[in-house]
Amino acid sequence: MTGSTAEWNDSGWHTAARDFVPASHRHLPMLRVYLPFIDRDGNVVRWSEYVDVEEHSASLDWFEATRHLLGDNPGISDLDSCKGELDAPTAQALRDAIGDLPLRCLRWVGYGEVPTSPTVRVFGEDYFEADLLAVDVKAERRIPEFAWDPDGRLAWGGRLYPDSLIVAAELSTFRQLRNDPRLDSVSVRADRDELPASAGD
Repeated sequence: MTGSTAEWNDSGWHTAARDFVPASHRHLPMLRVYLPFIDRDGNVVRWSEYVDVEEHSASLDWFEATRHLLGDNPGISDLDSCKGELDAPTAQALRDAIGDLPLRCLRWVGYGEVPTSPTVRVFGEDYFEADLLAVDVKAERRIPEFAWDPDGRLAWGGRLYPDSLIVAAELSTFRQLRNDPRLDSVSVRADRDELPASAGD
């Protein structure tokens, strides 16, 4: 699938949710998967513990949604974004959705990995393309911000140090992810929804 990275825009800041998956996958139904926060004791805290994600659009901004809760829940300010590092239930849910589907991914050069292919620019940042490995979707591992399959069945994208991912998936996989109790997720309206700044930035 070499060359497919050109389907992403190489300019700077983007907000439209649909821009976070390659053009070849934008016809698929989309959802936003919220990655959990971590509390002071290292415990996983789901978005849904403080925000009813089902009652909000996929444009939900963590800071705006929880600002009014700080007085009664001061612990919110102590939560840290997972910054793309998966917890075990989230990793397993994503692995179950991927199954044996071969995926390519983009790895941000800023994480310190040595590029194994020429770098490409996406949203103003440098990445290199590689195969997505099983270890990439594992607990305590930072998930690559962009991944896709060559047949247009599954893709995801997020900001650097993501607090959530925009996922485009064929209907059966979309439903699997959307109904998975291990995940906080909401359907994306591609014509309206945006991806705000990550709480991990």
